[in-house]
Amino acid sequence: MMKNVFCYYRKSINFGNSWTPVERIIYQDKMLFDYCSSNNINVLKRFSDLGYLGAPFQRPELLQIRKIIEKPNNRADLLLFYSIAGLRTEMKSNAELLLEVVEVLGDVHFFREGLKLDYMRFEMYLKGAINIDLPGYEETTAPMLGKREEA
Repeated sequence: MMKNVFCYYRKSINFGNSWTPVERIIYQDKMLFDYCSSNNINVLKRFSDLGYLGAPFQRPELLQIRKIIEKPNNRADLLLFYSIAGLRTEMKSNAELLLEVVEVLGDVHFFREGLKLDYMRFEMYLKGAINIDLPGYEETTAPMLGKREEA
């Protein structure tokens, strides 16, 4: 069965100081297109942050993905990034928006690292384990084993 994906390209991924943002996007597109072609994956739509400054704000392209996936017939099976490194820095300000998208799609895949994360693992990556509410988990204090507590 052919999978459908949305590709998201980040201009901030560093391939060397001499690469322009456009060259970075073109390279990511070529690599992901080759990957998708050889793995029977259909690219439904491509998104990038080209043309947007690095200030922390909700990315218009992510907002567009969220709007597209509201209609079930336009839904991809996963969100595909070139690298997880593209989520550092200002993308953290888009954590909730990214999580909304991945929750609907189910998975996010990072090509360079060969890493595929479901919603819960992706949430842990973005927010850190300390900020995650795990279903069915209650934090308790463990009893001291063979040790005396001194005041």
